[in-house]
Amino acid sequence: MKLRLIFLVLSCLPTAAGPYPGMAGTTGSDAIHKDDPRLLAWATGHSEVLYGKDVDAVWRTPAKAYGKATGGIYDIVCLGNGGRITLYFPHPVRDGEGHDFAVFENSFSTGFLELAFVEVSSDGTNFTRFPSASLTQNPVGASDLTMDPTNLNGLAGKYHAAYGTPFDLAGLPVSPVLDKQNVRFIRIVDIIGNGNTKDSGNRPIYDPTPTIGSGGFDLEAVGVIHQNNGGFETVRHGIAGTSFEIAWSSNPGSQYRVDKSPDLSNWLPVQTMDGSKSSGTTSLTVAKPTDTSYFWRVVRLGP
Repeated sequence: MKLRLIFLVLSCLPTAAGPYPGMAGTTGSDAIHKDDPRLLAWATGHSEVLYGKDVDAVWRTPAKAYGKATGGIYDIVCLGNGGRITLYFPHPVRDGEGHDFAVFENSFSTGFLELAFVEVSSDGTNFTRFPSASLTQNPVGASDLTMDPTNLNGLAGKYHAAYGTPFDLAGLPVSPVLDKQNVRFIRIVDIIGNGNTKDSGNRPIYDPTPTIGSGGFDLEAVGVIHQNNGGFETVRHGIAGTSFEIAWSSNPGSQYRVDKSPDLSNWLPVQTMDGSKSSGTTSLTVAKPTDTSYFWRVVRLGP
């Protein structure tokens, strides 16, 4: 939302014309309210933020995107024109029945919609972008309140404040670099809506342009509907020279404790550490024990 526009009336509502779900509260809308009981968890941190152009320092607080959506127009991190942020969660997001997570923007109007691509990753390196569609035919001015959400699909920001745009991992293509049951990172990428950026069908994407001061997508929160709080795997372990290494499939929003035991009954804590913030694997290397042989285990802490 651009704060200089807050005085504008909300009565300039577009007439539904496109094939996609419409504004919150209308028949067939898939907008998810911030208090929807399906929302089980929220982002707890970020691994990357790259601000685009035209965003003042006052809006550059990534922690504003952590936690539950409030519906407040000031409780946001502004990405700037062309900026992006990558978030992580208490547990990986998983592909369940229906939508799996929702992205909340702070628009004050059903017709003033700032848009962003959404990408997901299991390993923090390879990101897969959701297919998108934008059927808006003409450029949108910076003060235009006539955008129609029924013309938009697969893009964050199509609903006003307090309502999230939902995403379903089942809609992504099968990929050897994406584990849909262990999505550890969600990236939001602002779209500069002058038509130069294209949707999945190579159509121009339009949204309010130009915007300054708080230019670009205003991220309020990302809520999780389906999360994977099950087990995880040890991916490697062994001795190399005078060192012992153990590595495991981890989540960046989780904390782990590595233990050792001489007999599988008396476990001795070795170290507590956070999951890697840049990948889907965390490792610990320690000096090779010389006094006896040990069994090793990794325990996830927290909920």
